[in-house]
Amino acid sequence: MLELMIITVIRLKKKMEKNKLEKLFDRLREEGWFCGWAEMCCTNCAWMSLPDEHDIGPFKGQGIDLSKCLFNHEQDCESWDDEELDEESQDAELEYDHTNLLSSDQMSSSPFCFDGRKEGVKNLKAILPIIEEMGCTYHWNGKGDQRIDIDWSDNDA
Repeated sequence: MLELMIITVIRLKKKMEKNKLEKLFDRLREEGWFCGWAEMCCTNCAWMSLPDEHDIGPFKGQGIDLSKCLFNHEQDCESWDDEELDEESQDAELEYDHTNLLSSDQMSSSPFCFDGRKEGVKNLKAILPIIEEMGCTYHWNGKGDQRIDIDWSDNDA
């Protein structure tokens, strides 16, 4: 019986452990960043649907600074079965129903949106050391015209 309880505790602890991305988000929230996973639909819809105030973290209830936002959207997190896409559907505009969304535990990297204007680029550059400190890697051209791709896999690059 004791062995079963120990196994259960170990399983619960594993489920409660945060992945590197979740730890990064927690750290960035300490700096006043809004961080989001699978925000609404696409880039434009996601920006339009961001909350006005932080809903978690030390800045809870305070207004969100749009130059300190880092999020992906539903299209970044969808799982597609290539076999389901036949020639006809490949030619047609795909309709996103967002029923196959993956969690950050099911993915290991994603592109993220940020404010591509001067202040947003400056703020993103300022957190690049934090991204690395939290064990993640990134690929970005350093400009506001490209989303940053963050990798939180356990593989050492």
